[in-house]
Amino acid sequence: MTTKPNNNLTSFKVDLSASVLIGLMAGLFASIVLTNLDFFGKTVAGISLSIPIVIGGFIMLCVAGIIVARVVGRLLPIFYKFGKFGEAGGLNWLVDLGIVNLLILVTGYSTGIYFILFKGISFASASTNSYFWNKFWVFRGVKKQSETKEVGKFAIATVLGMLVNIILASSIAFIGPLIFGGISSKSWANIATIVGSLTAMIFNFLLYKIWVFKDR
Repeated sequence: MTTKPNNNLTSFKVDLSASVLIGLMAGLFASIVLTNLDFFGKTVAGISLSIPIVIGGFIMLCVAGIIVARVVGRLLPIFYKFGKFGEAGGLNWLVDLGIVNLLILVTGYSTGIYFILFKGISFASASTNSYFWNKFWVFRGVKKQSETKEVGKFAIATVLGMLVNIILASSIAFIGPLIFGGISSKSWANIATIVGSLTAMIFNFLLYKIWVFKDR
């Protein structure tokens, strides 16, 4: 009689811990982006931006998000998994964006072959992070398959997603400044990264769901 409540409590603890960790990581990578774009010290909605405020905000947002996903998920089960994927996917996006900005911040380069190299590094890092969260949290409990086979499928899906991401982002970073003036190359690098990452995230989620982790 107590098995189900205990399972629910364990599941809630896992989700809560995962959301706190995701919020912490998201806040750290977001802080790198804001540092590179010189946002810290500025006031937004009456609040002076700082690293602790950004990290704390992301943690609270992620915790609130998973609670809402669990509550609504009792009526619409798919919403629960969508909520988890949203948090993990958002973190992947910030890992991608954060590493690009970190490399720009360290090297001072934001265009050309350097940007393409940075995108390759950032996407590979975000993909590794994505595999961890999708396997052990988002799609936790789905039917298991050969580890080698699963990793192989994930690698193929990731390479395809990387091509979509890099080609799209690099095209925007190159063409954007030629068409629209008045926007810095650093800003175009971030716009390109955002569009490439979001497109690849949707592309990869579909492959993960129907092919890699076979969540049906």
